[in-house]
Amino acid sequence: MPRQRLRFVTTLFLLKICTVYCFSTKTCTGKAADIMFVLDSSNSIWIVDYQKQLDFVEKLVKTFDIGPDKDHVRVGAITFSSYPHLEFSLDQHTDQQSLSRAISAVPYRTGSTNTAAALSLLRRIIKRRIKSTNVPFIAIVITDGLSTDPKATREEAERLHRLGVVVYAIGVGKYYRLDELNIIASDPVENVFQVSSYSALEGLAETLNIKTCRDIEITTTAVTATITTTRMMATRPTQATTTTTPAPTTTMRTTPAPTTTTIPPPTTTRHAEWITRYSRPQMTTITRSERPQRDKKSSVSFGYDLMTMGAYRARMISQFISSLLPYTGYGRFGVVSYSDCPEIMNVPVTSLINTTSEEASRSIPINNWMPDLSDVVQKMRKDLYSATRHNVYRGQKSRQNAVVFVDPAVTTITPRLIRETRKLKRQGSKVFVINVGQGQWSQSYRLYMMSSHPASHYVYSFPTYNHLLHRVKHTPFKFRALCNGYVPSYYY
Repeated sequence: MPRQRLRFVTTLFLLKICTVYCFSTKTCTGKAADIMFVLDSSNSIWIVDYQKQLDFVEKLVKTFDIGPDKDHVRVGAITFSSYPHLEFSLDQHTDQQSLSRAISAVPYRTGSTNTAAALSLLRRIIKRRIKSTNVPFIAIVITDGLSTDPKATREEAERLHRLGVVVYAIGVGKYYRLDELNIIASDPVENVFQVSSYSALEGLAETLNIKTCRDIEITTTAVTATITTTRMMATRPTQATTTTTPAPTTTMRTTPAPTTTTIPPPTTTRHAEWITRYSRPQMTTITRSERPQRDKKSSVSFGYDLMTMGAYRARMISQFISSLLPYTGYGRFGVVSYSDCPEIMNVPVTSLINTTSEEASRSIPINNWMPDLSDVVQKMRKDLYSATRHNVYRGQKSRQNAVVFVDPAVTTITPRLIRETRKLKRQGSKVFVINVGQGQWSQSYRLYMMSSHPASHYVYSFPTYNHLLHRVKHTPFKFRALCNGYVPSYYY
């Protein structure tokens, strides 16, 4: 008898655990939506990473209430490489088990990244369904590279937004273009996500589930309100003959918006609120006018030797600094490209008439000293000390960072340069070294002696200057260690 009671209690306990688990995995129930996944299947994706992409989709859809009824979520999938492919339609799989099997079976295709063609196929599918359904449409686009035709991608994205589709754009890795993700997304501030790898997608599933679930609720409420308003208008013959009736639509909305004057004609009234909420004018909110709270007690100094770097390298370094600065939280910054201008090397136009060979030779000044990178670092140290001196006098701790650019093709790491960087570190500065170039250092350990420790945290290496600029313009969060703790939230 006690054994049977123990079995009974154990069974109840297991059932309770199963019930809690089963119901906790569905965090977005009782809400209807049509969700299309648009998945990159180009050559740039390793097949193992492609499987991780499918695992992410499968994990995300498990949080939705999949079913055939009007209050359920329906899911479809498109893959794209050189051409788009509809892997399964929105009505094809109406239960969780069938949908999971279909996602796992999506084939890996190779080719170029024709994002525009995928968005075009998506638009045609949704356009056919808009006339027969009132549920919100959500698209989740995942890509790891730049599209083959950015102009066509922009045009197709804008057509999708005009239909009222809520579009999320997820960039994976480091070769996508952030500005293109902003164009694809219906809201470039809220609906753009960036992850460092396909393995990191898993951590995004919960965040994206909350966002999509909330957007389903917002758009469903808006569409229901506009439909109710349309029906009320239909019962009033006197108002049915008017050409514009903005008042009823405004009064029935659950959330007022400042763009009610741009509501489309009555033929698209059903999606008026939807389009207003996710219209492209929100693009202006991602401008760099949003500035962080600057730390008045922090300073950063960028340094490179102009004489050895030359015009091309100096121009690329200046572009890097210009691109990085808006995303930093420093109170002060400086750039040192030379310590002293060696004007003694200049010689005015001088006559050589009636001069001997020895006199002509002496006309050229021979100076054994020429400024180099060690002099630049020395000046950086003095500048940083001057910038933070008043904080030291007040007993306030100041944060100083120094960023030194080197190139193995032209830079020589001398013992004096290492001594100057040590002095800079003893002064309290963190020293970052940005190494650009494909050449090899004869004594590579000297490169790590220049930087703060650990070197893996303070030394950045890039094969070319184009790679350096691409990284800072499209994935600036990679430099967050030298940004004084600030990179805009929409870059994560």
